[in-house]
Amino acid sequence: MKRFTAISISLCVLSLTAFAQWMPQRDSDEARKQGADRINAAKVAFFTQQLDLTVDEAQKFWPVYNEYNKEVDAARDELRKANMTMNNPEKKADELRAALKSYSDSQKKEAQLTEQYINKLLKILPVEKVAKVFTAEEMFRMQLLYQFRQGGGPGVPGAPGNNPGGSQGGNNNQNGGRRWAPWQQQQQQSQPQSSK
Repeated sequence: MKRFTAISISLCVLSLTAFAQWMPQRDSDEARKQGADRINAAKVAFFTQQLDLTVDEAQKFWPVYNEYNKEVDAARDELRKANMTMNNPEKKADELRAALKSYSDSQKKEAQLTEQYINKLLKILPVEKVAKVFTAEEMFRMQLLYQFRQGGGPGVPGAPGNNPGGSQGGNNNQNGGRRWAPWQQQQQQSQPQSSK
């Protein structure tokens, strides 16, 4: 089963990499949607790898997690709108007060949603995997940000074509010519040391 998962993830990443190189770079709505789809596919592969979900767990997990993301995204949209208002020097005091309240309400809403969905996830996954959901989110976010800063696209850490520290150029350091990537530190800590 793990071999099948590893092969599936590798094929997904390879196809994403090939498609990303082929896809024209433009800011059309279609290109944005395709980029979002690629990110979502990479996220699914990354989470499947990190959480080590069984088929049964994955079938129960993804609908709940997608629902959580949809609700959190709505709360974050309100947060962004409030931020835009608060950063506008032309806004009057009453508008700024309303934006501050909306900002605070949005943060509370996100915290409530997280607590609510933790409880839902605990009904379908072991506590160890639920804890990994939120660490995997952060690792994926850091990895994605790192890749975009390097001029790349989304992918699974360590996958072919998505190796930010590999021989694709860039700044080399004393780490065997590899650049530091934030997710590597966590992965190295969780992997057993091999004898040399």
